[in-house]
Amino acid sequence: MQAFFRIRDALMVGAAIGACTLATGAAAEIVWDMPNAFGRNSSDGVADVVFAELVAEKTNGEIRIVHHFDGSLGYKGVDHLEAVQDGGVPLARHALSYYGGYDPYFLLSSQPFLVENVDDVRALYDAYKDELGKTMEGYNQVLVSAGLFPPSGIWSREPVESLADLQGLKIRAFDLNSLNTFTGAGAAAVNMNWGDVMPALSTGAIDAVVTSADLGINSGINDYLPNFTEINWAVPISVIAINKDVWDALPENLQKAVLEAGAETTDRTFARLATQVEGNYEAMKAKKVNVITSPNPDLRSKLVEVAAPLIEDWRSKVGDKAAVLDAYLAARGK
Repeated sequence: MQAFFRIRDALMVGAAIGACTLATGAAAEIVWDMPNAFGRNSSDGVADVVFAELVAEKTNGEIRIVHHFDGSLGYKGVDHLEAVQDGGVPLARHALSYYGGYDPYFLLSSQPFLVENVDDVRALYDAYKDELGKTMEGYNQVLVSAGLFPPSGIWSREPVESLADLQGLKIRAFDLNSLNTFTGAGAAAVNMNWGDVMPALSTGAIDAVVTSADLGINSGINDYLPNFTEINWAVPISVIAINKDVWDALPENLQKAVLEAGAETTDRTFARLATQVEGNYEAMKAKKVNVITSPNPDLRSKLVEVAAPLIEDWRSKVGDKAAVLDAYLAARGK
């Protein structure tokens, strides 16, 4: 089996850290460093911990995953696709909404207002995963698990309760869909990696952020933005994918164990969504966040109006792959 050794030089953090095989008596332990752009307590962070625990359990300790949350390896979220492709890390959490510049197909789950509940998310992923797996193979990776962030809303310094409140608002978007929609609705939107959000808030470069209640409260964004407006923009899907060379070096029994761990992680993460939003809101209110669940209908209706052509534009860009969206819509009677 090919071995991958971690580089510990502090000057090379984030570069060429692969999987290392360590002798432990008669057995060998494979150690995988896994970056995540988000925090340990975020939805993706929780899912990564579950995945690592299940991998250790199902491989009888032969594979151990070392987490690197909050971009601590030096990679931004958008960097993860190439980092795994090139073998800089053996696996990573991929926020697919960052990858529209590579392939618009990655943006399916962040198309606005497609999903409303956990059953929608499950149906979308079931329709999506086979073709998504083929797309990941084009980047020298094997898809093993999926995760999600709860519905995206608006965190803001001042309450956003109507369309008028959105006009000229300096707001962080997280992909091209949200950028174009919020810009079209009158905001001064800017597309920004998560790692750049806190510095931008501290300097006043932005006054609002499009993200989930979950990520916001678990990252402390409420220290800057004490208001949250529910709009149920999207439930973006993320995935865990492993470098294909690393994968091919594993014996079949370990591949099977990792796939089982990934599938169980997906199921647990999706099921958690049913109670996650309510729990987030309770935590937010305990920290004095003003949670606006019923903004003026003009806000959402304008966002839906502006977003509709973006979905058709996505269809035109992905061509025949748009059949996946049609299959999902038919399955959910939408």
